[in-house]
Amino acid sequence: MTMRSALRLIPLMVIGAVAAFLLAGPLTSLYKSNAVASRPPHSSPSATIDPHASPTSCPASLPAPKSPGTAPTASVPALPFPVWVNDPLGVNLRSAASASSARLATLTQGTQATADQRAPDASGNVWYHVRLGSQGGWVRSDFVAISPLHAASGFGWSLMLPQGYQVAPSSDASTTTITRTGDDVPFLVLQTSTTNTLTVQLPASVRADLLVNDHSATIQVWSYTVNEAVSRVPLDTCKVTSAWARPDQGWPYMTQLYIHTSTRNYQFTFVTPDANSAIVTQVLSSVALS
Repeated sequence: MTMRSALRLIPLMVIGAVAAFLLAGPLTSLYKSNAVASRPPHSSPSATIDPHASPTSCPASLPAPKSPGTAPTASVPALPFPVWVNDPLGVNLRSAASASSARLATLTQGTQATADQRAPDASGNVWYHVRLGSQGGWVRSDFVAISPLHAASGFGWSLMLPQGYQVAPSSDASTTTITRTGDDVPFLVLQTSTTNTLTVQLPASVRADLLVNDHSATIQVWSYTVNEAVSRVPLDTCKVTSAWARPDQGWPYMTQLYIHTSTRNYQFTFVTPDANSAIVTQVLSSVALS
């Protein structure tokens, strides 16, 4: 190649180099754009995830609660206030705040009176002085309730329920479900059987396979001495999505007792937010069995 031909090629090589440089930038950017677009979007973990939020899927159970259930504080209204006889055998109206004083009358279960005085006896039992029409006298406070009561009955049993508690409709006469207005978990499931076997039916809203024993006690129901077993049991969050919002953290207490009589068998299953429920005690004190 002559010197003149070589000189003619130099401008062409310069033009080619410039064109290659100008094309390299857009091609590199295009490659990077395609590479980024092909990756899944990156999501940073949130530091404010609410562990109490209602689940979008049903977990096996709620975590064990960090604190025990708290019983609601019972408050006695200022005198005077109405009372209702809770005991199935009635309550004796006496002349003084003592079981040894003269009996003036017997007030039947469900009777309403007005308490206008309060006094303890020598054993520390609290008595109310009540008036019923023109008649007055003293009754022991543990035989009456300070909230309105109404009667409920079923297959071989009767009891008194506080205001706001009602029997749910059922086609099965051997099983009665009692609920409290506004709650999505039954308060009581009461089963009756005339055979020697009774299959316990627990509320569908609890995970009975995960119960944790809390305590037991020997109590008197009607004329029978029975064992009362109290456990902590998680709610099934598939059925009770508001479990976390409950005061019991989704782990209510389940109180169970079995009563065998000469003619029937009874199974009581209560679900409450506290371990030693005053409402459970009140209802059991009102029970009459046949």
